[in-house]
Amino acid sequence: MTVRIIGFNLSHDSSACLVEDGAIRSALALERTTRVKRGTVPLHAYAAAMADLTGALLSDAGLSPADIDLWITTSTESRDEAEEAGLSRVLGLLVPPERSVHLPHPGHHLAHASAAFHSSGFDEAAALVIDAYGSLIGTGRERESAFHFSGGKAPTLVLRTVRDAERAAGHRRDGETWLPLRMSGVGEIYRVITLALGFRESGTVYDDAGKTMGLASYGKPLSSDPMFMDLLPDGGLSFDRFPDTLLELGLAVREGDELRLVPRAPGAPYTRFHHDLAAQVQAEFEEACLHLTRHVLETTGSRSLVAAGGSFLNSTLNTRLLRETPIDRLFVFPAATDDGNAAGAALYAYHHLMDRTPAPGPALQHVYLGPSRTEGRDLMPLAEQWQLTARRLDGPQAVARAAARAIADGEIVGWFQDRAEFGPRSLGARSILCHPGLPGMKDRLNARVKFRESFRPFAGSVLAEHAADYFDMPTAESPFMLLVCPVLPEQRERVAEIAHIDGTCRIQTVDESTPGPFRSLLEAFEEATGLPLVLNTSFNLRGMPIVERPEEAVDCLYGARLDRLFIGDLVIDPPDLGALCPVAVQDEGRWSADRVAAAGNAAARAGLPQDSAALLDLADGSRSMREIAGKLGTDPDPAVDLALDLRRLGLLNWAGVPRIAPPALPAAQYLPDSAA
Repeated sequence: MTVRIIGFNLSHDSSACLVEDGAIRSALALERTTRVKRGTVPLHAYAAAMADLTGALLSDAGLSPADIDLWITTSTESRDEAEEAGLSRVLGLLVPPERSVHLPHPGHHLAHASAAFHSSGFDEAAALVIDAYGSLIGTGRERESAFHFSGGKAPTLVLRTVRDAERAAGHRRDGETWLPLRMSGVGEIYRVITLALGFRESGTVYDDAGKTMGLASYGKPLSSDPMFMDLLPDGGLSFDRFPDTLLELGLAVREGDELRLVPRAPGAPYTRFHHDLAAQVQAEFEEACLHLTRHVLETTGSRSLVAAGGSFLNSTLNTRLLRETPIDRLFVFPAATDDGNAAGAALYAYHHLMDRTPAPGPALQHVYLGPSRTEGRDLMPLAEQWQLTARRLDGPQAVARAAARAIADGEIVGWFQDRAEFGPRSLGARSILCHPGLPGMKDRLNARVKFRESFRPFAGSVLAEHAADYFDMPTAESPFMLLVCPVLPEQRERVAEIAHIDGTCRIQTVDESTPGPFRSLLEAFEEATGLPLVLNTSFNLRGMPIVERPEEAVDCLYGARLDRLFIGDLVIDPPDLGALCPVAVQDEGRWSADRVAAAGNAAARAGLPQDSAALLDLADGSRSMREIAGKLGTDPDPAVDLALDLRRLGLLNWAGVPRIAPPALPAAQYLPDSAA
């Protein structure tokens, strides 16, 4: 008899997951369906948003809530066993009380560890969890944790460090970021430095740690000695020096019993100090994680490691784990941040809360786990609705060949396949792809498509059997893009656009078991160019979640300089951006610079640049971009680039072009006083 379990994560990166007979059948993060970064929708709409997400997964599987045997929920905010058991009440009537089970408290890190072990296919392993914070424990919170899993037994706790509950970095008040006088935790320290560098996710209170990892390669550590974290002989860590270091570096000032962070000013350039600061925290972060890993392996006697928690999205760290610790096997859960805990909770329930002998779960083969978005749907009417020219191709192989030809010709293409990836990496279902060897592709992609910083690196997706021909691999496979490896010196010129400044690249290996036509695209690209790999980045614009539905992918043709969109069995051409007529978003008859600040555009907080304001003044919906460029005394191309960025920030639309309706969630009953 088939056993089906739904798991939920209710902290940031909220998500839902369907587990069937111990295997993940479908899963998706809330940000993909709500279009709100990190899934932080308003509280009054949260239960409805989670119900919509769950309904999408169930409907796609041909199931109803009555078909689910168990429901389980996890969050960072439960304080004891009773609150762990009552988490499902947050979702109202969605979860039947008689079929609700719960994790033992504290459950957050246990869910992380369960996701990693029960998806690894290993029969035994040490499980290490490192993130910014976990469940509440009395007056503290989980900091770093480790467990030992083996077949036929419940997991054994082997390490638990606790930090004060009120010491979460990044508390915002009056527009400032405030810190406690004492801080602890590997993830916490990395987060503070990330915020000091000015890397905050647009529209959220969360840091954007991936930028710190990318910037670190441009610098050298400020000191050969630790400045933030000390390694202790017993396998532990000390963070006592960190606040004084912040003060000495001018990154914080003391005000009473708090520290006020002094981050890089919005829009300010990156100096050598910023490069070296990033390098310092990255180096100490890696050494601290290696130190903890060696301690956990020695404690458990295991040579297999599974890992989860946001720290393990740091792909440079993962490569060092394979090279520098005594492990034979490593598995990092692809959805390593809190979205993966929906899967972890459901897998724990299946293996440890049912009347059955615990056993290892099947190895996770892929993460194309979102609901179907194109199968059985004719997308031609969508292209017509958006006034775009589309051509139907003869099946997935034809689509793959056509996309490979376009990339070989130097085009930047959107690549949208049926089911989205679970987790933050685009692995060939929601990707932007281009040539890894044509000079200028990286800069063009950063500046005119992704609208992001020039120092940000891009990943490479490579046919698995050729990975070792291009990269110094510590292991044969990297299917979930969780390793950073050196590009072989003899290949760097051929694939220069995916080689970071330090000569490394984040890698996805694509083997014959990968579902869908992505491998066929790589094979066709190799046939056309001799290169068995492409540059791969997530299909989104800066500050936005990765696209989930076809409508969002089509909208990107109007929001960035993509040369082509391949979606389902269609190839869709972009519009003539110079012929479009912009119209400013109105606020009481005028465009509002406050909208820019709300979108997180740092430069606009000090006032819109003059050329942006001038363009918006001319954007009345009747003039084309070419006409506006003439009035501004500039060429159409830079004017269009400026308009695209204003559109991304919500200040400008195109007249006569459809707009994507926001998710239909409950409206607030009352407006805040400031909006009344």
